[in-house]
Amino acid sequence: MADLERIVVTWTGLSGLPGVSVFYGALGASANADIKTFFTAVQSIFPAGLSWTIPGNGDLIDDATGDLSGVWVNTGGGGTVAASGAAAHAAGTGAYVNWRTSLIVGPRRLMGRTFLAPIMNSAYDNSGTIVTGNLTTLQTAATAVCTAASTRIWHRPNGGAGASAVPAAATVPDQVTSLKTRRR
Repeated sequence: MADLERIVVTWTGLSGLPGVSVFYGALGASANADIKTFFTAVQSIFPAGLSWTIPGNGDLIDDATGDLSGVWVNTGGGGTVAASGAAAHAAGTGAYVNWRTSLIVGPRRLMGRTFLAPIMNSAYDNSGTIVTGNLTTLQTAATAVCTAASTRIWHRPNGGAGASAVPAAATVPDQVTSLKTRRR
């Protein structure tokens, strides 16, 4: 049983936003600073006008029960803005990171996924996949998050105890993903 920092990164500045990416961190490990470093490292792949807000505080959750257990406060949060000069993008279309752990929960390995959309049009190559240099940028930034070992992948309790683990590895596939809104 461990308390996790729930870190809700807010995406703003483009049509179809705001959106959020939810991360979890070890209590007191400054995961929000490592997440800000991640978004700063990949900002050149995203369209102008996009910004991320990484919080300096939030809810603590008990990883075994999912119950709120308090609040956390860390330095290292703040805003990051896409550094791209281009604004052309396809809303809701982009890349993703698969986060892998060594923890087995039930019959499966605990894994997570972070969607990174939208990325700018020039981030795609002529075959409709992601430009190799951009994949390298994303992969390097994701690997740095794993190396920092401050974040956690959380398995929500579902009829049993929840669990969390450090992401041991990250992969960024050369595939495009798309997100659909639930808003109408």
